[in-house]
Amino acid sequence: MSKILFDLSEKIEQKIVEALLIVKAVTDSLEISFFVVGASARDFILKHCYGIETHRMTTDIDLGVEVATWEQFRQLKESLIATGKFSFTAEPQRLRFNTVLVDIVPFGLITDEKRRISWPPEHEIFMSMVGFKEAYESSITVRLNSNPDIDIKLPTLAGLALMKIISWKEKYPERKKDAEDLLLIMHKYEDAGNIDRLYEKEQELLQEENFDTRLAGIRLLGRDMARISDPDTLRIVRNILDGETGEQSQYRLVSDMLRGTHAIEEKFDYILLQLEKLQLGINEV
Repeated sequence: MSKILFDLSEKIEQKIVEALLIVKAVTDSLEISFFVVGASARDFILKHCYGIETHRMTTDIDLGVEVATWEQFRQLKESLIATGKFSFTAEPQRLRFNTVLVDIVPFGLITDEKRRISWPPEHEIFMSMVGFKEAYESSITVRLNSNPDIDIKLPTLAGLALMKIISWKEKYPERKKDAEDLLLIMHKYEDAGNIDRLYEKEQELLQEENFDTRLAGIRLLGRDMARISDPDTLRIVRNILDGETGEQSQYRLVSDMLRGTHAIEEKFDYILLQLEKLQLGINEV
């Protein structure tokens, strides 16, 4: 049994809990693994696990499900519909639970050699699932509900950061919110259970950053991202950051980060510095 790191009972909006309880029951019956991803994971981890405000709370649910075939994915969706609580939408990945939209994206053996999925029936729309496997394998277990006890998995912030930077790059310029979320994770990493790590286990890193806990925390995030990444994922992330820093860059990622509400007081050069610290941390592993 996985260790329960956080008890989120009675912290999450009831309609979201109700939807996840059904998803958990159905996936368990089909022996399908899932975890919460996207903006939902951002809110669960920062707000509900660490008490950090995210400024932009979502009322929808994003899920990653580990499946081998599109038939297995279809069976999952139809099993959810059969509960009488979910309904189809026009989007292949989206179901509706009352007023809650539930996006379900498959990863695992269903992906091609480039770790992409192609949505049926035409299989003309591709989506990269790079980073999902690592994020799931490094995920944490949290208690969603007590009496009965129901546990679900969330990515770590390092795993979520991996998925965010890859999603931003793949869908640029459509995913500015991914850039904003990545910056939020960078800003709050020190406060998300890592201050003690910095002072007790990473003193050299802290000293190198002149005891600036934000910059040290961002480098630590980069190291944690690298530690959970496989070589191909690490190469992809390094290439993204190489293209978004340095004198030849168009600074698209920095520009998108600056549009976020939590970056209002930030200057361009300081955001770029933070991105370079993330890059440094990744390259140190």
